[in-house]
This record gives sequence, C-alpha cells and structure tokens, in this order.
Amino acid sequence: MLSAAWGLYHDVLDIAGTLATEEAEDSAQVAKLRSALESVDHKRRKILQQMRSDIALLTVEDGGSPIRNPSTAAEDARLASLISLDGILKQVKDIMRQSSVHTLTRSKKKAMLSSLDELTERMPSLLDIDHPCAQRQITDARRMVELIPEEDDPLEETSHSPKPLTDLGSTAEIDVAQWNVLQFNTGSTSPFIIKCGANSNSELVIKADARVQEPKGGEIVRVVPRPSILENKSLEEMKHVFSQLPEALSLLALARTADGTRARYSRLYRTLAMKVPSLRDLVTELEKGGMLKDVRS
Repeated sequence: MLSAAWGLYHDVLDIAGTLATEEAEDSAQVAKLRSALESVDHKRRKILQQMRSDIALLTVEDGGSPIRNPSTAAEDARLASLISLDGILKQVKDIMRQSSVHTLTRSKKKAMLSSLDELTERMPSLLDIDHPCAQRQITDARRMVELIPEEDDPLEETSHSPKPLTDLGSTAEIDVAQWNVLQFNTGSTSPFIIKCGANSNSELVIKADARVQEPKGGEIVRVVPRPSILENKSLEEMKHVFSQLPEALSLLALARTADGTRARYSRLYRTLAMKVPSLRDLVTELEKGGMLKDVRS
C-alpha cells in the first residue's frame, strides 16, 4: 500500500515538474497553469500527509525509517512566480480597460504610464520563464496608452464651496474581502476611523467618512493611489488629488511643503497597506523600487 502511494506521489511530482516548465503566453494560460499547479500541489500534499501517517505507523510497528521527501523547490518557485505574474497581468488588464477611450488628460496618461513603470519594476519577482509574458503584456499596454491623444487637464475649480462627495468608489467595495480598521488621533480633531483592504487588482482600498467633522457625509470607498502619483506635483495639485479622497487622508498626509507631503503620504500609504496582509509583498516591492519616499526633506 505504501509503495503504491509512493509511486502515485512520484507521478504527481512528474506532472508538477512538467507544468513548472511550461511557458504561458497570455493571462488565460497563466490562470490555467496556476490553477493546474495549485491543484497538483494540493494533491501532492494530501498524498504526502497520508504517507506520513502510514510511515509513522510502520516505524512504530516494524522499526522502519521515514522516507525522505523529494525537493519541490522548483515547482514551488514557479507557482509563486505565476501568482505574481497573475497579479501583474490583472493590473495591466485594468489599465488597458481604462485605455478604451478617445482621449486622455495629460495627468491621467502620465499616471497610467507610471503604473506600467511600477509593474515593470515588479518583474524581478518573476522567474525568467515568466518574463516574456509580463514584458509583452506591459509593452502592448504602454503602446496603447501612448497612442491615445492627449488633452489639457480641466482647470481646477476656484469656488470654495464644498464639492459634493458621491461614492464614486462604491464598486471597489465589491472586491474587498475583508476590512481592517485603524484609528488615528491628530490631537486637533476627534479620533477618526479608516478601514482598509485590498481589491482583486491588489490595490489599496479605504472606507471612511467623507469628512472628519459633522456633517460627516457618510462613508465613502476609494482606491488609494500609490505614492508615485504625487511625483512632480505641486502642493496645490496634491490637494486636488486628496480632494477626491476621504478628508481624513488629507489631514494625515498634507504638510507645509510638497516634499513634506510626499514623505507623509508615503508613510501613511505604508501604514495602511501593511495593515492588509495581501498587500505586504507590494509594500516590499515599492520599497525596493524606491517608490516609498518617506524620508523627510
């Protein structure tokens, strides 16, 4: 019985080894290959667990010695690479979806190209076999974005009347599986709550009251832009970015200077993202890429 299980275990390893060497051409193949490897890995672990139980029994009864398990490092590394690749391709797909327009404002186009740069910087997390697929998809998306005609950004409103805060990010909430709660106390206002999570595109999403003080306007949901969006922006331009987010974020991030604001926003982004387990790897990648500029200037 044990020898039969051992033979089956080796068959599963052979399948995993074959899958680990297959190259994926597009997102559909990546998803299919990832699913197959995960399924085989689950089956391997199940067989191994049963074998360990049998081996433990034989060791007690017959004085046998445990069997050493073959290494699955290559298969595990490929699965981890495919998971990272899947995340990259999902974000590329989202950018391409946003590219299905006739024109883009200069700031929007710049932000989309910056996002593609960030995805390129995440490629070192992939195995060499997965680089061509990621590079091809990112290059195609970049070409598509670059070909879209630009238009001037709309002039900022000079009115001091508060903007109506409609819940434009409500669709983001659908993707968030779990909210994590943080409480902040600035000393100048009552403590306020920010809930944070991640959507299926591995983006940081927050839910908080529209305003800190009454009338608070109810909770709104927003995807939090990465710190790179503030690069080369003036303080006034940053305020415009923050005006689209819950007021709490603006209070926590704004400083007297543009450089100070970039540093504070980077620290805040890190704090919020680290509260979400699925985004911790992203924080590490942003740190390695120098995208979290939280050193005071």
